[in-house]
Amino acid sequence: IWGVKAIFPAGFIIDGGTFILFGMLQWVNDTTMFLVFSYLIRFLEGVGAAATWTSNLSILMAKFPERKATVKAWCDASFNFGLTIGPVIGAFMYDAGGFFLPFAVTGTAILLSGIIVLLVTDFPDMEHGDVDLPVMKILSNPRVLIALATCTIGAYSVGTIEATLSPFLELMDLNVKQIAIAFLVMSLCSVLATPIFGWLCDSAFSPWIISGTGCVFMFVCYCFIGPVPYLAFFQPSFLTVCGSLVAQGFGCAAVLVASFGSAQVAAVAAGFSESMEIQAVVSGLFTSSFALGNFCGPTVSGILFDSIGFNWNCLVLQALVVIILFLNIFCAIVEPSSPEYMAIPDGTIEPTPQLDRRDSVFPELPADVIRTRPAPARRPSRLRKYSTSLSVYERNSVVY
Repeated sequence: IWGVKAIFPAGFIIDGGTFILFGMLQWVNDTTMFLVFSYLIRFLEGVGAAATWTSNLSILMAKFPERKATVKAWCDASFNFGLTIGPVIGAFMYDAGGFFLPFAVTGTAILLSGIIVLLVTDFPDMEHGDVDLPVMKILSNPRVLIALATCTIGAYSVGTIEATLSPFLELMDLNVKQIAIAFLVMSLCSVLATPIFGWLCDSAFSPWIISGTGCVFMFVCYCFIGPVPYLAFFQPSFLTVCGSLVAQGFGCAAVLVASFGSAQVAAVAAGFSESMEIQAVVSGLFTSSFALGNFCGPTVSGILFDSIGFNWNCLVLQALVVIILFLNIFCAIVEPSSPEYMAIPDGTIEPTPQLDRRDSVFPELPADVIRTRPAPARRPSRLRKYSTSLSVYERNSVVY
């Protein structure tokens, strides 16, 4: 409705401003007010981040329409790189200036980078029509739903590992440095693998195949990281945990990159155009699916970790991954049906110009107007009908 020219600046202003505001919470002494403002600011931060991320994807895909998966891969790689170095740099800033400094620096960096993008980037124009975008029609397509479910499960697995791996490794008597190295291994593997899988999706293989391959990597990870209950004889160690996290990093990178490409391909195969509006809708749905999985992962897995333990939780993750694996294999093997909706090509049909005879030597007469009207179907009749024309030339004529 508003376009990326409005959504992108609104997103980074809200995102950067809320970061700075969150750092100011250290001066709120009342516990109730601290919690209220914390939830409110985090909510606004999520809105700003969603707007920035979605508009950023739309801008880059408009710049590189033939490399959608590669664009998404590099965005994910940048995101994972920030997650990798963020805690390290933030820890140094916290030691140097307290709670407010890292949030103030991060928020200021977001605002400055957004302003630079506004100054140096040519934003693509989006055509706005009076008809609403077919969000529900896209969402009701089974293949799009499978791609979004794949993204949700991938984000769910990431949230599960981030929330439950650390307490599990503490039970193995690993120190803080070893736990940090384990998380660093997963993050680095994800950063390195994401551009590779993006290039493969755009150049070599179907995104459904890449996504299924990522599911296999994740399945192997959950076999040995716990391990799962049916491999209870296997004794995990620091090296086996790191090896499993390598598989998790590669698998999660493949799933998240390929599911985005699968959603774009499924929308086009359903008959929707490859316009920027449709890409923005798919990007928004994908971002929502990722946020859903990233929220449910720590929440649900935290409850399961306390009730059934890390090993059985890995078995639950394996079950989810197997379901997604078979769905992606089905989409890769079975060709999509004929599109239900056909994209209308851009451009309008120019109307036939009407001749203006007001300034002509032979002005347009009322009888000429009558002749240009479509004649009604005649019924056979023996009765005569007198012309109703007001023309002086046809006033006394009889029309049969």
